[in-house]
Amino acid sequence: MKSYINLLPKEEQREVVLERITSKLKNLFAWILLSLLVLAGFLLVTRIYLGSELSRVSEQVTLQRQVVSQTENRELKQQLDRLNTHLSNLVLLDEQQASWSEVLIELARLTPQDTSIDTIQADRESFVIRLTGFSLNRDSVLQFRRNLLASDYFSDVDFPLSNLIKPTDVNFHYSFYVNEDALKGL
Repeated sequence: MKSYINLLPKEEQREVVLERITSKLKNLFAWILLSLLVLAGFLLVTRIYLGSELSRVSEQVTLQRQVVSQTENRELKQQLDRLNTHLSNLVLLDEQQASWSEVLIELARLTPQDTSIDTIQADRESFVIRLTGFSLNRDSVLQFRRNLLASDYFSDVDFPLSNLIKPTDVNFHYSFYVNEDALKGL
């Protein structure tokens, strides 16, 4: 590395270094300010666009309501009511499905690495889950049980002693309850 000789006094060397740092900081702040201005401009344009789209959609909704309210469109109203009923049922089904999905995600998270679940049976009305699976060793079966007991999602884990007969290549089965709070989105 090539070395340069600086013949300035120490005080002036410090001032030169400070001026360079100040210059770099000014440039950095200028770029940050410019970026913020561009971002603010983008957000302003987006807000204006979304506001105009909202008013346009609101006008369309108002026009559609006027059309639906006319007596000659009673059949259309009936079809819309049936469609709304179907959509409500779909939303209800989706809400139920999502909560059970969270339970299944928690179950997968609790399952040890060397353990596989072969079957899962879930009863929506009694909140009972029955599962069967396979594990390479007894310790993993016990760890799975401890994980289930420690989880806020599950309770009353039924652990038959037949799960512990073999020390390796263990086929196991469990039944346990899902806490209703978990299905409502803990």
